[in-house]
Amino acid sequence: MNRSTKFEEPTKAVLYLRVSSKKQMDTAVDIDPDGNSIATQREVASRKANNLGADVVKEFVEPGVSASTIEKRQAFQDMLTFLREHSDVRYVIVYARSRAFRNYIDAAITKRLLDKLNVKLVSAREDFGDGVYADMMEAVTDIFNDVQNKLSGEDIRIKLQHKAINGGTTGRAPIGYLNTRTEVEGRLINTVSLDPLRAPLVLKAWELYSTGDYSIERLTATMADLGLTSKPTGRWPAGRPMSDTQLHRMLGDAYYAGFVVYKGDIYPGRHEPIIGQDLFERVREVQAARSGRGTRDRVLNHYLKGLLFCDRCDEHGRTSRLIYTEAKGRSRRYGYFLCRARQDGLCDLPHIAIERVEQAVVDHYITFQLGEEFANECREKLDAALADAQGSEREVHAALTRRLRELSEKESRLIDLAADGTLPAAKIRAKLNEVKIDRARIEAGLATTADQLSLGAGVLRDALHLVADTHALYQNGSNQVRRNLNDTFFQKLYIDDCEVVHDELKPLFAEIAEAKRAMMALGTADARFRDATTADSVNNNKTAPLGLAGIFLASGSSKAGLVELRGLEPLTPTLPVAGRHPEQAR
Repeated sequence: MNRSTKFEEPTKAVLYLRVSSKKQMDTAVDIDPDGNSIATQREVASRKANNLGADVVKEFVEPGVSASTIEKRQAFQDMLTFLREHSDVRYVIVYARSRAFRNYIDAAITKRLLDKLNVKLVSAREDFGDGVYADMMEAVTDIFNDVQNKLSGEDIRIKLQHKAINGGTTGRAPIGYLNTRTEVEGRLINTVSLDPLRAPLVLKAWELYSTGDYSIERLTATMADLGLTSKPTGRWPAGRPMSDTQLHRMLGDAYYAGFVVYKGDIYPGRHEPIIGQDLFERVREVQAARSGRGTRDRVLNHYLKGLLFCDRCDEHGRTSRLIYTEAKGRSRRYGYFLCRARQDGLCDLPHIAIERVEQAVVDHYITFQLGEEFANECREKLDAALADAQGSEREVHAALTRRLRELSEKESRLIDLAADGTLPAAKIRAKLNEVKIDRARIEAGLATTADQLSLGAGVLRDALHLVADTHALYQNGSNQVRRNLNDTFFQKLYIDDCEVVHDELKPLFAEIAEAKRAMMALGTADARFRDATTADSVNNNKTAPLGLAGIFLASGSSKAGLVELRGLEPLTPTLPVAGRHPEQAR
């Protein structure tokens, strides 16, 4: 006997209950462990089953799944499997069709699947009856629900963006903060406040990481010892120690510095920052240093990682980096560097203890001492170049000012033409836009023409300060200061045994070093030799741009060469200024 002739027997039904967020599962849990929304759906759907004379044989609860398509809902897929295995089930009862479908295409696909199984989907809140017109009303309702879902999503996105622009927190507050309610003018509003237990520990985590002495793994263990845990949840009421991933994500979140990030845009937040902007920038610099040149924050960390290369391999035409690793002894761990090619049997450079490598780099900084005499000579030439350039800068400034007056007069004439109706409005609008663009460009030129040369000169002065006594600065600096100095001066250091054999300097400092050699060469020559060298150098480099070394060799071209300093890039902002006490440089 087929199932269509069993109408006299008690029919069977299943319930499909769903909420779109886990937060709804936590409402009124003292009344029902599944939350108030699921409890309400269960009651209304069970009443509908009684009206149909059907026995409920199973419930399928979709707890806090916001997926808009049925393929992503595990409970819904489990229900379809159950229906295929139990051919005596007649009804699937839902609280409302909008609970089951947010997509009218899914609704049509599901209807076809259920029709093949001779199962009817019944809405407890919507009674459409049977027949063609009932099918039509169901389809119209599904389309309306789909449109309503998309409109609601768009409305939520607009409101969230508006909230972010005004500095509001658009989601759950991160660790270190609490979502709270406060009374303002007699009304309760949602807000974000500092977590008195976790905020100080979050600040401590940022401070420790900014020193450059902590890897993520070490910081995770340290913060677990200090008691930093995640927020309490239903599964973990007391919270759990933060994982490496959570801590890494926290250290990249601008929210802690007082900003709100929404869809990639950053807005000033209304919440109280846990860290200052300077601390945020220091952490970013540590992360940037570890992300480049082969350094990986999640493995072993040392301030020389990524900088050292094998000189023996370089002599054989290979490029091989020195890898930092550690060996565990009886009482402590021992760090050392080894050549990457040695692992492949291509190099015989022995393992070098970390202390010996560190000292070799300290000793190498002695060779990079350029001295105050050279720095003073460069400053004198720089001052002369700036004085010579002031006249041409004044001429450029005057020309830009005249051009700005001409644009103002042109704008006034266009406005008069618009008032008279002489020209079409669209054409006048286009001309006015061109004037605005030209004005912005010229005003920017007025602001930068006088600043460009002084900016480049300032960069060179900072560089000269640094190279005046680099050895003392490096020797007395912290690990982070040493890392910053190495990143500023060197591209590569080539090691053999316990010695830095040679280096590759950054372009600016390579030119400064070449200039020092040129000055020393001229200082040991007599006047006739110097004049001959100068003449030959000028004749051989008529078309080549003068560098610092060429400036020392050229008798009358120093100003022209130094004028081109406006292209220099600023130095690392965290580097200490020469002359500061070593403790201040840390």
